[in-house]
Amino acid sequence: MKKGSLALIVRAAGMLTQYLFVLVVARLYGAKILGTFTLSYTVVQLVAIISLMGLDNLLVRMIATNKAKGDFGSVKTAYKQILRLTALSSIFWTFCLVISASWIATHLFHKPEITNSIRIIGFSLPPFVLMLIDSSAFRGYKNMIGFAIFRALIPLIGAGIIAISIYANLELSPIVCFTISTFIVAIISYFSWQWFSKLDDVKSAPENKLKSILNDSFPMMLTGSIFFIFGWTDNLILGIFRTQEEVGIYDTAFKIAAAAAIALFALNAIQAPTFAELHSKGEKQRLKNYVFNSTKLIFYITLPITLLILIFPEKILSIFGPEFKTAWLALCIMAVGNFVNSITGSVGILLQMTGHQKKYNNIIVSTAVASILLSLVLIPRFGIVGAAIASAAAKIIQNLASVIYTYRKINIVSIYLPGIKYFLKISTNEKHES
Repeated sequence: MKKGSLALIVRAAGMLTQYLFVLVVARLYGAKILGTFTLSYTVVQLVAIISLMGLDNLLVRMIATNKAKGDFGSVKTAYKQILRLTALSSIFWTFCLVISASWIATHLFHKPEITNSIRIIGFSLPPFVLMLIDSSAFRGYKNMIGFAIFRALIPLIGAGIIAISIYANLELSPIVCFTISTFIVAIISYFSWQWFSKLDDVKSAPENKLKSILNDSFPMMLTGSIFFIFGWTDNLILGIFRTQEEVGIYDTAFKIAAAAAIALFALNAIQAPTFAELHSKGEKQRLKNYVFNSTKLIFYITLPITLLILIFPEKILSIFGPEFKTAWLALCIMAVGNFVNSITGSVGILLQMTGHQKKYNNIIVSTAVASILLSLVLIPRFGIVGAAIASAAAKIIQNLASVIYTYRKINIVSIYLPGIKYFLKISTNEKHES
């Protein structure tokens, strides 16, 4: 409860800063400019996942494991080695993104007018990747404030720069303001980690072989890439088939619906190192109790938020402007999808931290393909409602499939509904009797 409450507060603050940035852009620039920003930011996030190569998640595991052993020399080496690799990778991919911006805008999205936006936001890639590595390092130490605060600062500082720009008549676009904000936060995150870790005087351990690191990180990169496709396919396909205004309206509804999963997002931040530690120590019963109780906590936080969204969808959307109210049905559909996602708990992280990442990859690859197919069928015909249906359906299928696999293979119940343990106990007894 203590760790979860802290993570929830930090995550809530982060979501509020995202809402603030969206609100500022929506009110001052309109849905079209917000849609342009959303498409450009989506491209950068995809390239960031490729640049990271799964090394951010590997860093969490390496730091958590070595910290538990008291081997701080290996912690220092892991951070430095992974930082160096991702820095080189992000610079290379920035160059590729800047060069290909015109092709992406013209041939992928059929919107040549967003070329400069993609090109400008491309320069935010190296500092964005640096910030993610620093956040992962804090996560490995189970420091939830350090893990979440930097992501929260980017939209907050970005909104502040927009306000300064308007006041000083600088006429900076939201893309430029966001890029400047990313550089500022990257510098803050780097020096914050150096101050927090206090590893300057620690002797570095020998570096791990590059081949070994990439072999471990590649499945995690695949998972991250598929999750990105899972979460952003709707935006990308909307950008291809529909207008920027629809992308901006839909993404706003998507972010509001994400509030239904705020408890899951918050506890996900603290689950990975704990799962890895308990699994490595062979403490199966503690792990089972930890998973079930954390999901139970998520359920009771998520339920009232979901009901609030379902009862007042139009009023909530109208805060961002009258044109956003058209997404009320899409908002309700996505809220239901996020509710199911939440009550299944951190099942994906559990499978990755207990050695079942390959099977989990198979599950998410299958559902990501289903998500793409559904989006291609539904979005051209139904617009944002079709995108919402495709997103929610794929999310529900992926999580329920993961829950079933987790229960059958490692005998851990990662889903919570009132009375589910009693039901499973009865089912197990009936199976034994038969």
